Amino acid sequence: MKIWKLALCASTALSVSAPAFAASSATEVANAPMAAEAEQSVDQSAPPMTDIVVTARRTSERLQDVPVAVSIITPAKIEAKGSFNPVDLVQSTPGLSVTASVSDRNNLTYTIRGQGYSFGTVFPAVITYFNEVPIARLTQGQFFDVQNIQVLRGPQGVTFGRVTDGGNVMVAAQTPKEDFGGYLGVKVGNYGLRTVNGAVNVPLVADKVLFRAAFETARRDGFTTNVANGQKLDNVAYEGYRFGLTLRPVEGLENTTIVSYQNTHDNGTSVVFAGINDAALGASVGGLAPLFPGSYGIDANGSVRAFKPGDTPFTTANYLASLNAQLSAQQARGNRAVSLVDPLYSRRKNLYVVNKTTAELTDSITLTNIFGYVREREDEASNYAASNGAAVLTCHSACGGLLFTNQEQFSEELRLSGKAFDNRLTWALGGYMDEQRPAGPSENATVNVAILQRVGVNYLTTKSRAVYGSFEYAVTDNFKVNGGLRYTRDTVLSRQATYLSPLPGGEAGLKDFLTAIGTPAPFADIIVANTFAPIPHGQCTNYGAGSIDLGPPNGVIPLNNLFGAVGCTETPGSFNSTTWQAGASYKTDGGQLFYAKVSKGYRPGGVNGTSPPGVNPAYRQETDLSVEAGVKADFNFDGVFLRTNLAAYTDRYKGIQKNVVLPGAVPVSQVQNVGNGRIKGIEAEVTLIPVKGLTFGGTFAYTDAKFDKLIPNPLKNPCDPNAVSIEGFCSDNLYNSVPKTQYTLSMDYTLPLSEDIGQISFGGLLYHQSSVALTDTSKLNPQSIEKPYTTLDLTANWRNVMGQPVDLGVFVTNVTDKTYRIGANNLLQRSSLGVLGNIYAAPRMWGVSLKYRFGDDAK
Repeated sequence: MKIWKLALCASTALSVSAPAFAASSATEVANAPMAAEAEQSVDQSAPPMTDIVVTARRTSERLQDVPVAVSIITPAKIEAKGSFNPVDLVQSTPGLSVTASVSDRNNLTYTIRGQGYSFGTVFPAVITYFNEVPIARLTQGQFFDVQNIQVLRGPQGVTFGRVTDGGNVMVAAQTPKEDFGGYLGVKVGNYGLRTVNGAVNVPLVADKVLFRAAFETARRDGFTTNVANGQKLDNVAYEGYRFGLTLRPVEGLENTTIVSYQNTHDNGTSVVFAGINDAALGASVGGLAPLFPGSYGIDANGSVRAFKPGDTPFTTANYLASLNAQLSAQQARGNRAVSLVDPLYSRRKNLYVVNKTTAELTDSITLTNIFGYVREREDEASNYAASNGAAVLTCHSACGGLLFTNQEQFSEELRLSGKAFDNRLTWALGGYMDEQRPAGPSENATVNVAILQRVGVNYLTTKSRAVYGSFEYAVTDNFKVNGGLRYTRDTVLSRQATYLSPLPGGEAGLKDFLTAIGTPAPFADIIVANTFAPIPHGQCTNYGAGSIDLGPPNGVIPLNNLFGAVGCTETPGSFNSTTWQAGASYKTDGGQLFYAKVSKGYRPGGVNGTSPPGVNPAYRQETDLSVEAGVKADFNFDGVFLRTNLAAYTDRYKGIQKNVVLPGAVPVSQVQNVGNGRIKGIEAEVTLIPVKGLTFGGTFAYTDAKFDKLIPNPLKNPCDPNAVSIEGFCSDNLYNSVPKTQYTLSMDYTLPLSEDIGQISFGGLLYHQSSVALTDTSKLNPQSIEKPYTTLDLTANWRNVMGQPVDLGVFVTNVTDKTYRIGANNLLQRSSLGVLGNIYAAPRMWGVSLKYRFGDDAK
């Protein structure tokens, strides 16, 4: 018997899975608004695995009973990290990828089963939630005092707030409990890590008025040095505060309000200069520099400014020489140091308010109302091109002085649910609505091609309205059928303008150029004035238009901004879709669940924030039709416990929204519908407990994602990195942020000690993924493909030290100090600006933690 036990242990360790178990009280399960974890059974004949309860279908159900692919990340996994980052979610969730984009490691892209976010789209394919309310951003600093995190894979086209075609990542914050308790924790570690968090739960009126307050403050020095000013980039600096109040005025009625505030203020992200295409950048600079002869200079750092004595004249050849010298210097410095003189920072002040009311109308009918308010303010400055000289300087707030993001959202959901026919029928009917709108002035301010200011103002208002219904019917005690239908209407209204103007200092040079080509001086003066007119920051208005009236017979002659006059353009869009889900499940008498389902998801279209003249800024909706089959099974082989959760799927993905680069004097990017695709895959989560105290686990995902073949324009081939001008999308591109294979292997062992000593455990988690494209243009820019990599994390924990409510921990992440990228800013192709910058993951981190629990939490 020992031989087959060892064989089963080895085979499961080589398969893949991840344990996601942590015990909590049954009361917590009943009170959880999103999900909770039920208390482990005391029946020694039952599998010694935590019976996890989830709300993947908006009702509390055992994980093993839900015919849905869902993964759980517990508070224990979050605590095991020195400073938890959403990128860490991939270690527990098959089929999930989290990458950084657009020069900011806090600007994260969530991708599930090949579907994610392309820069510029109004809505992502994966929706993030805070206590059942959809939010635009889920970043570091929002993961304290949580019940758990649920990741739902596949289209969520019926019962959730916002319909989507990729999946959901949902954070469930702790809500007030009935007993007094709480905790206070600290962490310290290398790179100056210091984190303090805590919570207190107070029943103000027993079973009637419950209050909870929690906080977390974190600091960690950056792991990249900016040698230009000594600043430590890639640091951590945030505070989070959360308050909850539960009211139960009468039996069967409960109202819970959660208010959460996030304040992030770090030094920004280091983007490491990694490449330059002289032909591409030279063509763009060569179209501008001659217009301003003698006006601009390049200083010793490589920055371009109004010419001063000692500067190198700004010419195409000198500019390229400067950037190539910077690239050589960066290569000598390595990946943990940069030299950037422009301001870098990332500041966020976000407010989340959720109010949930539950009324038990009868023993079998419940009315639920969820109101949400989200206020997001983002003040940010970054450097897309990772170099001095503003090849692409995403300076944002540092240039225009306005917020980069300034939005608010209101949402409302009303749901009626219940059971009928001797509880064989479970049903729900509901309605959802939300509105996202500007909360004040904002803009996207950049400097491109060294001297050209580009300010985009886009005030976007979106509205979503939906009605839905769902059911599950137990035909027999073992066989169930389920389904759902939803109608959604989304509207988008964009008020936008894009202003182009050179940096101050080029006025005289431009006039010299104009008069040299025969422009009369009075005409030249008007053109210069309109070209260098002050940009109306934060306003959507007319800009750059000018003229002169010569009288009969010539009349009025337009003398506009050299880069064109613009006006405020108002563009509406409306989209609607009927989405649905149908499936069946069969549970054997032994408890093994087999299920199959077909579902349709939908992502609304939108309006681009900027668009070249003559190009429609709107893009259409996309849809996904998914067929999935799965197995969820627990086994007890003579005291060896095994859990296997498997899923296989195939998706037909239509009207795919992708960001493409459009040619022009200054190439711009725009979201377009680029075609269709097919995504197929398998996923597994397996847990093995061969003996008491020892747990093996891991996850596995295989994703095969391909675009339908498109016939490119041979004269503007979007697959040719050497094409001067391209048109459309290359269907040979790899899907962005979709590794073909991912797996984790984990082991946890708890020493067999008496309760007087406490629980001492050791754990390790190995994560591997195959190569992955970090941009949508991998065929044009193969440098964007990150090679396969493997990381290892180790933990040691001592819970209830010597029988006291004190927990100690030691953690090491990225033990082997593996260097790998989590993002790339790649415009190297000849048809674009010709620059490449990389964003790297954190190096090895280690630290120790201490937590003191009191009251009910001390049990």
